[in-house]
Amino acid sequence: MPAILQLVYASRATFRENTSNQGIEPEVSRILMQSRQNNPRSGIVGALYYGDGHFFQCLEGDPDAVRETVDRIRRDRRHEEVRVLREQSLDTPGFGEWSMKYVPAAVDVRQLLQRFGQRRFDPFAFDNDRIDAMLDLLRHGRDTAHAEPEQPAPARPQDAARRTNRLLFGVGLVAVAILAGVIGAAAYLLLAT
Repeated sequence: MPAILQLVYASRATFRENTSNQGIEPEVSRILMQSRQNNPRSGIVGALYYGDGHFFQCLEGDPDAVRETVDRIRRDRRHEEVRVLREQSLDTPGFGEWSMKYVPAAVDVRQLLQRFGQRRFDPFAFDNDRIDAMLDLLRHGRDTAHAEPEQPAPARPQDAARRTNRLLFGVGLVAVAILAGVIGAAAYLLLAT
């Protein structure tokens, strides 16, 4: 069985945070969608947290694939100061079912930070205990569904029939209007002559 590399890194965001958005910051949402598309192809799993302008991410998988992904992140204009916090071999991945889990657990993270005497989320200041605590929080926290692309509800036959009926009704109204116009024009011509 090939070795599994766990790589944890921190970086600073280069974009201005969109504070008016009620959901996930739009750039973070784009990163998640890209990760959830690309990581399965590379056999990578992991988790991401974003807060106070910092990323904290854990990547797990084939060592070469993980390192290639980190190299790509280093070149990504949305990240700066990418710093590897931990690299270790694992027997089994800790995020085995997640192509990229995102836990928007701001309250839980604030409690974790208070426990360690930190006021702001700054993963560059994390020691091994804080890294472990953060990974546990991400492993056990609930993933957000907002980062997934919106999927349309499955079509039901009655929905298609309703749409067809509405379309036919609209076409019928247009046909009646055209016919009424033609009859009116013909009547006008007959009366005018």
